[in-house]
Amino acid sequence: MKVRNSIFGTLPGGQSGRALRCSLLGACALLAQAASAAKCSIDSTGVTFGTYDIFSPTANNDGIGTLHVDCKGSSGEVKLSTGHSHSYAAREMTSGANSIHYNLYINPARSVVWGDGTGGSHTMTVDKNHESTVSVYGQIPAGQDAAVGLYSDHVTATVDY
Repeated sequence: MKVRNSIFGTLPGGQSGRALRCSLLGACALLAQAASAAKCSIDSTGVTFGTYDIFSPTANNDGIGTLHVDCKGSSGEVKLSTGHSHSYAAREMTSGANSIHYNLYINPARSVVWGDGTGGSHTMTVDKNHESTVSVYGQIPAGQDAAVGLYSDHVTATVDY
């Protein structure tokens, strides 16, 4: 059984210079129930990055959001899709022909890419009969020359149980 939650991402244009205000916003809640009475639900608060400055020598590690997963009668494996980029090496937010790379991670050190277990990515397991709120850590790497604009991506969270 799979439960999906879409995480919608946007990167609004900055007010001045070449700095961008950005947030990866999420909202959606789904509930699925199997005949065996095992069920899971998932929803998200989204990932907010704050300001991305293309001149900064350091990555923007301000992005933190949450997924709330509640599985009854079964453990669940939480997976995230690649989004527009179709790769876990670097996810991509786009604005027309322009793009900016970012990624989503399981850990605060932003060293374990959260995906579906392929392409070097990892999944997260949540316990049965336990509500879990897990953090999603985002990062926009430094040194990207991004045009000011509204950037977006669409990442789907899936719980297999």
